[in-house]
Formats: sequence, C-alpha cells, structure tokens
Amino acid sequence: MRKDDDALVDMRKRYDRTADHCATLYDHAREDIRFVTVPGEQWDSKIKARRGDRPCYEFPKLQAHVRQVVNEMRQGRPQGKVRGVEESDTGLAEIMQGLCRNIESVSNADQAYDIAFESAVKGGFGAWRICTDYEKPDSFDQSIYIKPIHNSLSAKCDPAAVERDRRDAMFWFVEETIAKEEFKRLYPKAQEVDFDSDESDYKNWRDADKIRIAEYWYKKPVKRELWALSNGKTVFADEMGNDEEALKASSIQIVKRRTVDGHKVYMRMTNGVEWLTDEYEFPCKHIPIVPVWGQIDNVDGEDYWQGLVRQCKDQQRLHNVHRTAMIEAVAKAPKAPFIVKNKWIKGLENFWKKANSEDFPYLPVNDEAEAMPVRSNQAEVPAALIQMAGMDNDDLKASTGIYDASLGARSNETSGVAINSRKQQGAVATFNYTDNLTYAIRFTYEILVDMLPKVIDTPRAVRILGEDGGEQWKQLYQTVTDPNTGEQHTVNDIGKGRYDVVITVGPTYATQRMEAVDAFTQLAGQVGPINPVVGSLLAWQVLQNMDLPGSETVSEAFRLQLVKQGVLQPEKGDPLPPPPQPDPRIMADVQKKLADAKRADADAGKTAMETQLLPVKTMAEIGKDHAGAVDTHAATVEKYHRMVAPPMPDSGQVDQADGMQPPQGGFFTS
Repeated sequence: MRKDDDALVDMRKRYDRTADHCATLYDHAREDIRFVTVPGEQWDSKIKARRGDRPCYEFPKLQAHVRQVVNEMRQGRPQGKVRGVEESDTGLAEIMQGLCRNIESVSNADQAYDIAFESAVKGGFGAWRICTDYEKPDSFDQSIYIKPIHNSLSAKCDPAAVERDRRDAMFWFVEETIAKEEFKRLYPKAQEVDFDSDESDYKNWRDADKIRIAEYWYKKPVKRELWALSNGKTVFADEMGNDEEALKASSIQIVKRRTVDGHKVYMRMTNGVEWLTDEYEFPCKHIPIVPVWGQIDNVDGEDYWQGLVRQCKDQQRLHNVHRTAMIEAVAKAPKAPFIVKNKWIKGLENFWKKANSEDFPYLPVNDEAEAMPVRSNQAEVPAALIQMAGMDNDDLKASTGIYDASLGARSNETSGVAINSRKQQGAVATFNYTDNLTYAIRFTYEILVDMLPKVIDTPRAVRILGEDGGEQWKQLYQTVTDPNTGEQHTVNDIGKGRYDVVITVGPTYATQRMEAVDAFTQLAGQVGPINPVVGSLLAWQVLQNMDLPGSETVSEAFRLQLVKQGVLQPEKGDPLPPPPQPDPRIMADVQKKLADAKRADADAGKTAMETQLLPVKTMAEIGKDHAGAVDTHAATVEKYHRMVAPPMPDSGQVDQADGMQPPQGGFFTS
C-alpha cells in the first residue's frame, strides 16, 4: 500500500511539473483555435469592450487559409511503407505492410490524422493514440486500433523529452473531464471527494460538478540479458523464457551474452486522489501517444510551437476594425438632402419631408418654380480606410505565404502548367505542416511494427490490404513439414523479421489512377497514329485504370487480343495459340505463277508435261514453307507452356534453353 501511495505522490509531482511547463503554450494554442473557429472571437477584448453596443463585424479571411493547408494534405495524404532490412525479410515486410494498412482501414485512421493535423495547423499541436481491444465480445483475439484524441490539448508530455516525436518521453498524461454521476458509474469503489475542498493537493483535479481523470502512461527501467546464438540470431533471454536447457536440447549454443538497459510501458487511470485501475503493461516499447506539431522551433533550449494562426491574428483583427469602420462611415453618412426655395414647395411640405424615406413616383413643385430642386453631395468613405483594409488583406497573405492563386482566385496565368506552378508555390510555403505530419505517421508505423508480433502471437488468419485496397488472407505462424527432411518449420512468423519504415507523400491510389487515365489517353492520341502497337498498349492501360462498371471485362478481352498480337506475354490460363495457316500472300503468288506458266505454255507451244514442271516445283515450295511454319508453331507452343508455367519469368528474361527472347514483333509468325 505504501508503494502505491509513493507512486501517487510521484505521479502528482510529474503532473504539476508538466502542467506548469506547457501552460503558456497551451493557453496560446487554445486562443488560436477559438480565434479561427468560434464566431465573435476575432476582436481584441479591450477594443470590443470600448465599443460597447457598436457593431463588431468579422470578415474571416484566415479561415480560408487554414482550409487550404488542411485540404492540400487530404488530397495527398502521407502513407507509410514497411521495408525489410535484409533480403530474407522482404516477404514478411509485405505482410507487415498489409497488416498496417488493414489497421488504418479498420480504425478509420484518416479521421484521427485529420483531427490532429487540423489542430496542429490552427493551434500548433495535435495528437492521436494507439490502443488494443478484443476483436469481438466473444473472442480472445486482440487487434490494434488508431484512435483520435479530439481535444489534443488534453495530452501532456514529459517536459524533458527532446525528440520530435517524443519517443524519449518517460511519461504522458491524457486527461478527460467527466460528470460526477458518470464517474460514480465507472468507478463505484473510488473515493468521493468534496469538490469545494481547498486542499491544495487535489484542487487542480476538480472543476464544478465534474471530475478530471487521466490516463497516466509511464516507463519502468528494466535490465534485460541479450543472447547471441550459434544459429546467427540475437534474442533477449526473457523472450525465450530464460530457458537455456531448451536451447541446448535444440543443439543451439549461446555464443555471447550481455546486459542491456531497457524499459517497459505501463498505464494506470487516476483521478489525482487514488488509482482507479490496476497497473497494465502495454505491449510496446513506446508510449502509444503520437504528437503532431505545426511550426516547432527550439528557442533558448525550449521547444516553442505555434500554428498558422498565431502570426496572423493582428492582421485579421485590424482588417475587421477597418472594414467595420468603413461600414459605420457609410451607415452614419446622412442621405443627400434636396436644396429648394420655400415658395417652390409651399403647400407640398408633407411630400418633401418624406422624400428620403418613401418611394414616391414623383415629387411635385409649384407652378411658379423657376428652377428644379437639386441634391447636395453625399458623404464619401475615407480613402484611408479603404487603403488600410487592402493593406491588412495583403499582410495576411504575406504571413501565411498563401496568395490569391492558391486560394482559387483568377490570376495572370493562362496555361495549366503556369497555374499549377503558382499553386505549388503556396504549397511549398506551408509544406512544413505536412512534413511534420509525416514524422508522426512514421512513428505510428514504428509502433505498429513493434506491437504486431506481440499482439498477434498465435496462429491466426489475418487480412492484409494492398495499395489499391485489394485484400488477401494470410495464415500467420503456420507450421509446415519439409517432405525431404521431415523437419517442421514455421512460415509467416512476422516476429522473426527486421523492418524499417519510410513515408511517401503524394496523391492517393484512386487519384493516381485518374491521373493515369488522363496521361495515357493523351499519349494514345499522340502515339497511336504513328505506332498502332504502342497505341493499343496505351489504350489497354486506360481501360485498366478506369473505375467504371464492366471495365474489367472489356480490359481482359483487350488484353487477350494484345497477347494474340504478341504485344503482351501470355498468363496462366490463357488459351493455346491456334495452328498456323498458309500465308495468303504466298497463295496469291502461287496463283500468279500458275497463270504466268499457262500463258507461257500457250505462247511457246510446250507440251503438257513440261507445263506441269513449274506448278509442281511451286507446290513443293509451298509445302516446304508450310512445314516450316508448323515447326515454328510447335516451338512457339512449347515456349508458351514454359512462359505460363509457374513461376512466371520476368519480362524480357532470356530463355536459358534456346537463348530466345519472348516475341516482340508478333507472337505468331509463319
């Protein structure tokens, strides 16, 4: 019990130190988010109070700049890729990649990424979490999920951490404020605390009729013994159950051993007064909280972070002030009165008093009026206010680096290339936000790669997703027997592979397909008339990338036609090539020679036997040519079987038997 009490004291000290360290930046971030999100927050409080009942209009220019950065990322989301460290790890890396994609799909991870990124753009900081849960209520199999932290400012990190992704943090807090009734329902045995108490130890944890609870994530240092085995593998002793006898029974020796400083990750729920749950060991070497930063810089040894909004608040406030002043100036300006003589409107005063408020079809004057009434000049808006409002608008664009062309406004560019280049300049000015997101997603993939072998550690059929969303099922930890030696081996053991992670930024697979359709269509129109073979191949690529009902059937029929023409190599299951037929050009040449022979016979008076010599010779030539074609066809069929037999050879691979290349100019030749 004493140990738990000491742990509570240490936890509260850590929390107070963390809250004090991040208080100022979190207050700034909270103000920035409210400034750009909540209507009525874009005025300085002192100026707004001094205006009293006078109007305070807002012209939210900054909101469009924030949306531009956020939606630019959504069109080209960063995507993680798992690679094998060694050649033998390549197949396992593909399985690990598919598992990570499946986790993102099942978790709807895009939502978590979007919420954190938008918070980072607005306030400078966002975060999401990684957790485990049972797949179904009646299952013991656990899966991994990526979940959003809707209020990113509820996550507080160890102030001593310096890494960009905070992988070196020794603790994290993730807070949540719940109603007192909900607290009693979730933790019925928890101690009830007087909310009006002045006890300094607990006052930071209570707010009106609500209780603040928190997930307390922390690391405990551990000593681990590392073994270098005679089979070339390196393992930790605790992962092998410290069972040296089992290794000896398998004829495996421990070549080297050393002690390594490591740690384990734990989590407990607390309300600041007591522990609400038991200590839980998390199956990962990292605390599963992933931060996303906006613009982060180190100033005097401390990280200072901010979003897109902070440097633009004054420009937006001034723009609102100047535009409001312009509206007030126009509203307060009196309507231009008429200049008349009394005798002109004598007896008609009621009409003229209402001339500026009523829509009279006409205004009468007395018959003796020698001139018509005229209006005086109307008050004008001060030119200085107009210039100041324009300067505020330009200052706002200069602060964000996003100008009119990036926001969709018409500019001097006329060609598509020039327009895209101007948009790209705006994207470069704010690329640091997307780049910081890639660091976060990379850290997420590292956590997933570390967790997967620990969470999925028993034989199980799992779904893996490809880049195009296609799914496959793989059996993990499957035991197979070698028919030659009788030894048993475990295949698809993802825990044996070594992996690293990279991030790619660009259009999604669906967007790439649409871009491919446009590009191949243009190329087919340009190249097709010149080279029909290449044009046909480009047209088939267009069909492959079209996402239309029935396009797969048409694409497959087109592919078979290209295989028949020799443009594409055959695949397993394709029909055999048909037998060759005599070339029509040869038959036409034979008929011509026969006609010429008869004509020569008639002219020279040769005997019938002599006239038959040429046709007989010609028919022999035809037979010889046809026999050669049949031999060629037989060789082609034999080569066809070698092509479609698994494994399929790479394109352009030289056949080791006859040194022949796959046919290029036509699969069937005679």
